[in-house]
Amino acid sequence: MSYIDRFDEAIGAAPAPGFTIDHIIAQQRRAAGRRRVLAGGLAAAAVVAVSVAAAGVARFGPAPAPTAAAGPSGWRELPGSPLSPRVQALGLWTGEEALIIGGSDEPCPPNADCGGDPSPLTDAAAVDPGTGRWRSIADLPVALRWAQGVVVGGVAYVQGHTVDGGLTMLAYVVDADRWEPMPRPGGEADLHLVAAGDLLVAVRGSHENTRGPDYLYDGARRQWRELPASPLGDGFDRNMAWTGRELVLFDHELVPDPGARKPALTRAAVFDPAAGTWRRLPDAPQLATSPWLAAGGRLVNPLLGGADGGQVGNWGRTYPDGGILDPSIGTWSALPSPPVAARVGGGAYGATSAVYAGYRGPVLDTAAGSWRTVAPLPGREAHERTVVAAGNRMLVFGGVRWRAGSDAELLAEVWLWTPGT
Repeated sequence: MSYIDRFDEAIGAAPAPGFTIDHIIAQQRRAAGRRRVLAGGLAAAAVVAVSVAAAGVARFGPAPAPTAAAGPSGWRELPGSPLSPRVQALGLWTGEEALIIGGSDEPCPPNADCGGDPSPLTDAAAVDPGTGRWRSIADLPVALRWAQGVVVGGVAYVQGHTVDGGLTMLAYVVDADRWEPMPRPGGEADLHLVAAGDLLVAVRGSHENTRGPDYLYDGARRQWRELPASPLGDGFDRNMAWTGRELVLFDHELVPDPGARKPALTRAAVFDPAAGTWRRLPDAPQLATSPWLAAGGRLVNPLLGGADGGQVGNWGRTYPDGGILDPSIGTWSALPSPPVAARVGGGAYGATSAVYAGYRGPVLDTAAGSWRTVAPLPGREAHERTVVAAGNRMLVFGGVRWRAGSDAELLAEVWLWTPGT
């Protein structure tokens, strides 16, 4: 019995009258204070890349890969990309390949107020980081700005803003190299996608402007279903993470002037899809509600740094951004002590998955419980790179370097960092 079936049974829904979803998708399903919203797979300057194990993804036969160039310790270059230089491409991990989708060749200069690229790019490509082989994949059927997405069961679900200001959602069936339209939940609500095993979830980022539910996608009916209301009530900076069995919702309580007199601590509640029920966890002594990596039965938020409220309204001590949760018993613990010079950033990796909040700063080896320093990429500093957690590796694509004034040098280079090298 699938999670959807068990969820239907738990909430008393009628069983599906048979498959109405495309047979390829069905087959794949049978075989993922300080206001910061850091969403997995977000195509923007501040990127958090999360990877989870995926299976059943076929690859088409590309030409032999160009020879990968050696780089700084742990890095190697992956030449041969069919894509032009760009920024803000969406990067997703299928379990076999990294998908690089869309983006922009009109970067916004530093400190400028830009309304968005009037003609975003629609071409896309896939690369196998193990072999370095690239292949072109089907273009987006509609140009998207600020795309976000996840991969579930061999299907990449992507949403973004169209050039006319609307929102749209698409499904890319990897082994068929085909894009399909998808229904969007919640109208024009602030929702972002979360991979939860074989489930696709849409979580509302905040209740500040629009109150409403979160959603679970029912592939058999090709429709979204409301999740039961969580015990947390209204919140902001809302994010979800998958433990391998349950969904954990993190947020900050929606109150007037959050963080003005006391820290906006992270709240948490666990949803069991099989039972269709929630349970509340104790609040966390940390500030950031994302990103999260499931490792060894725990959820790890590797963000370094913290805050004490400042001189006015000081909270009495510094509260860390990141931390570790054991959702089975609801206990929180601190991250291992980072390198002395490390004060911000942070990523984490396990044996087969990772979360990278950018490509700079230390990363936590969750198996060893110790931090590693990632060597800098070669060349001058670049901005708006796409970062993909390719299994437990880090793939970095594109970006822009700014010369004097608003003179931009767009990049198409691709680098891969592998733990333990």
